[in-house]
Parts: sequence; structure tokens; C-alpha cells
Amino acid sequence: MAGRPRAPITITGNVIPRNQLDVLDCTPRTLYSAMENKLEWLQWLAEHRLIRNVNSCATCQRPMTFVRRAESPDGHSWLCNTCNTRTSVRTGSFFAKCVLSTEKIVMMLFYWVFEVKCKHVMLFEELTSWDTVVNYNNFFRLECRNWILNQAYDLGGFDTNGDPSYVEVDESYFFHRKYHRGRYRRGTWVVGLIERHTGRCWLEIVQRRDAQTLEQIIMNHILPGTIVVTDAWRGYVNVNTINGGVYTHEVVVHAENFVDPVDAEIHTETIEGLWMQVNRKLRYQSGTSRGLFPSYLSAFQWRYSHKVHVFGQYLRLLSDNYNI
Repeated sequence: MAGRPRAPITITGNVIPRNQLDVLDCTPRTLYSAMENKLEWLQWLAEHRLIRNVNSCATCQRPMTFVRRAESPDGHSWLCNTCNTRTSVRTGSFFAKCVLSTEKIVMMLFYWVFEVKCKHVMLFEELTSWDTVVNYNNFFRLECRNWILNQAYDLGGFDTNGDPSYVEVDESYFFHRKYHRGRYRRGTWVVGLIERHTGRCWLEIVQRRDAQTLEQIIMNHILPGTIVVTDAWRGYVNVNTINGGVYTHEVVVHAENFVDPVDAEIHTETIEGLWMQVNRKLRYQSGTSRGLFPSYLSAFQWRYSHKVHVFGQYLRLLSDNYNI
């Protein structure tokens, strides 16, 4: 007589490769449809690398089985058949420290990625707490910051035709009072780099904008062979001598013109446009606190550099952050 079938050691047999997450498109209808059945929803999460598809027991290091568990908010858990240890399907994932259901969190994430207003998210997901939505939005931005800080983020180099790329570099000052009105407060300098032909950018908060600071950022994030375009700030005076002259340095003197009259490629209009969008974004959000400013800046950088398949791109970000 056949016994009871053994519990599986995987949630799904079809985990999407990371590079396919990059081009994933999704709609609310698709997500809501996947959420109709608890098991199918967990399979969707595992397929899209949001939770682990396999798990090992922390006590005896043996593979755990995926079993039903009515007491769990997710309806299932991992069970070690050797030492009877149980653990949540959220273990080691983006959801590990979250209280809300994974369905609510994913929908809030989806709406955050597409910049839906908080009041509309509350309406769509029947949430009653404004603080809940705001706190999760802070969490989503922090994931952007963690991802960016762990990337080898290089700009410039040479394009597909073998021609050197243009990278514009500039600084901007945030949190300062304008027109000498209001209470004095110390502002924050941000150095920005933008790769002209792709729009990929790097934004970094700095304490000083002296030559040593600026040159270190350039060396860290701009590839040799790049044409670096800056204004006439003295902190850039030695860019063409860095590492024996690996960069071509072009300067726009804004007191004279904004585009070089001889070579129209020599300008900083792309980075100036970037600063305009950063300021517009912060104004739309009614400003932001100094403590949250780094995460807002990182979220802006991520959005600015990822403009297509953004939901799939964010799933890839989470997969990288949690190595799932």
C-alpha cells in the first residue's frame, strides 16, 4: 500500500533566472490573479526570487521540506524532518522582518515603483494607517540604497563604436536656506556624475568638494578613456592628470557660455537637467528630512537609471540584496 507522498524540498520547479527578471513586466491584475490561491502565490514569490525556493536547517544543515502550516500567516513553513525545526518561508528574504501579508507588501511595492500616491495606495489596498504606507516606502527606498552601495558602479569608458563616452560631473547644494531668509542651517553637498548617452548616474553626499574628494569619486566611478566634462570649479583643475592622464578633461566656463562655441559636445546641460529633476522630485514630496535624504537620493538614482521594466528591475534588485 502506497504511503503518504513525501513533502517537497522545493516550492517550485521554475525559478526565473536573474537576467530575465530585468525584462519582466507585470500588471496589478496579474498580481491579484496570482494571489487568489495561497500555495500558488508562494510559488510565484519563489519563481520571482522573492523568497527562498530551497532551505537548509540552521541546526543540522540538512535540506528542509516545504509543508502546510495553518498557524503560519503564509499557510506554509519549512520543516526539518531530522530535528523537527520549523522556520518561516520568509526566512532570509525581503519579507523576513515584515508584519503585513506578503500580498499587501508586494502590491505596496508595485505602486511605489510606479510612484502612485500614498493616499491612493491606502484606498486600493484598504489600509487605514498612513504611517504604514510611509514606513514601507522608507523600507523600499532603503533597499535601493543598499543595492547601490554594493554595486561596482562604473560610468563612461568607450561606446559600442569605440568612441570615448562623455560623463558630466557637477555638485549641488541641498537643505540650505534661500535668499538669506529663515533660520540658518548647514546644507549638504552632493556630487553628481551622469553618463550622457545612457542617462546612468551616480549621486554621492560629500562633506567637502575639494580636489581630493572630487578626484577620488571620479577614479571610483568613471572608467579610463572617458571625456569628463565639468565647470570651472577649482576642484577639477587636475582631472586630466589623474593616474597619469587616463581622462580627457573638458571645461565649460559658465561665466562666458553654457555650451562651448567651438564644440557643441562640451556642455554640462545633462547634469544640470538632472539637478532640476532631483529638486522637482523633492519639492513634490514636500521636502524630506536630513536623516532620510540619503535614501531619497539613492531611490532617485535608481529610478533615473532604470526607466523600463521597472518592476522587474526592482525584483532583480531585491534578489541581489538577499542573494535569492
